[in-house]
Amino acid sequence: MAENISILILGTGSTAASMGLALRRAGENFNRIGYDPDPATARQAQQAGAVDKVISHPRGAAEEADLVLLNLSSPHALWAAEAIAERLKPDTVVLSTVGLRDAAMQAVRMRLAPKNLCLGAVPFLGPRRALAPSEGGGEPTADMFENGMLGIVAPPGTPEGAVQICMDLAAILGATPFFLESAELDSVTATSEEIPSVLAAALLESLQVNPGWRDQRRLVGRSFAQLAGLIERRAGGGWAEELIANRGPLIARLEALAQELESLRAMLASGDEGGLTARLERAAEIYQDWRSVRLASRPDHGVELPGVPRLDLFERLLGRRQRPVPKKT
Repeated sequence: MAENISILILGTGSTAASMGLALRRAGENFNRIGYDPDPATARQAQQAGAVDKVISHPRGAAEEADLVLLNLSSPHALWAAEAIAERLKPDTVVLSTVGLRDAAMQAVRMRLAPKNLCLGAVPFLGPRRALAPSEGGGEPTADMFENGMLGIVAPPGTPEGAVQICMDLAAILGATPFFLESAELDSVTATSEEIPSVLAAALLESLQVNPGWRDQRRLVGRSFAQLAGLIERRAGGGWAEELIANRGPLIARLEALAQELESLRAMLASGDEGGLTARLERAAEIYQDWRSVRLASRPDHGVELPGVPRLDLFERLLGRRQRPVPKKT
């Protein structure tokens, strides 16, 4: 029987809780220890079966951790790295499972180095989850990332064994591993998460100058609610800091969007029905093209790694003999 491996999960929100449930599904040889800055979130994860026990401070289980899943935003992530750095065993790898900006990731790596490696291992939803209605979609489940992808951000010179841990995690999640540069991950985050939320904020602010909004707000329906609701999970401390940290790709997206909005405004002002129709039809084509690609749920290029000898840690992580590494498709 495989030796138990202790996995320290720092941040037990929906993403990390789903990963914890996937680990439980994979086998009983994982000892999952959870911490969250919000104790209620940690308790919810434990009640859902995503972690086996909860601790009140990251350093409480650092010495026994064989693997750390770091699922905290930038300020909390650096604080947690500071808390565990001196206590981690030399062979313990830290995987950042949220899209930390490049500067924040570098700061975490510097704090953990040279004793411990920190890689990015960011899970992306499979098409069934990503394209499903939003109602109830945030509940953690073991199959949350089934048929999705695991974005691996590994700095040059990363040992193959550390990369293999990410490959193993992808297999446990049922996801396809693929490799990203830090800048690519920042760009994906700006496009997928930040721009929609910024648009929601701009929409809500713009309504304050609409004299009819006082009455209209009682009548707006589902389409408005879906867009405006994106602001809810972003409100609160730390959001502005995250946006500023990723301002490069975010500003580029905003500038391109401003040009499109101005073009649409000009068509409306001139009554250009033909131009507006063509533009909307083009947008529908782009949407359908994106949707078909998203449904396929595969990166443009596959993952190809030679077979790598497993260290003891990786054998314990999988709990069984070496499995074949995914090949290019």
